[in-house]
Amino acid sequence: MIESSKDILYLVIAFCVLWVTVFLCWMLYYVARILKNANQIVEEFRSRLQVLTEAIDYMRGKIENIHSLLAMASGGMGSALKSMVTSKAKDWINQGSTKMNAAAKDAVEKAVQATASKMKKTAKNLKK
Repeated sequence: MIESSKDILYLVIAFCVLWVTVFLCWMLYYVARILKNANQIVEEFRSRLQVLTEAIDYMRGKIENIHSLLAMASGGMGSALKSMVTSKAKDWINQGSTKMNAAAKDAVEKAVQATASKMKKTAKNLKK
């Protein structure tokens, strides 16, 4: 079967090729396992990120609802208070208009406007 040193060389080369092939198959198997584990990690990360995103969206919605309710309440309270102050001041001016001159009326109107602007600022501060 083995007649010359050339046959021994071919036999050694064939044996080496067999071992290189086995090594490459083993390496390919482990690379595939590593990629599979990496894929599982990425999928788990995506699912956790999705849950986190949903939680943040839920919290954002709740905060926006609370903000809108507070804005509506403060705006309603501010406008109601402003209209009440304005109506009371105008009633007072109308009742005592015979006793007041035009300068006093202007001063009261300015005071009412200043009070209204302060109420607006207060309402805006409440919104924040």
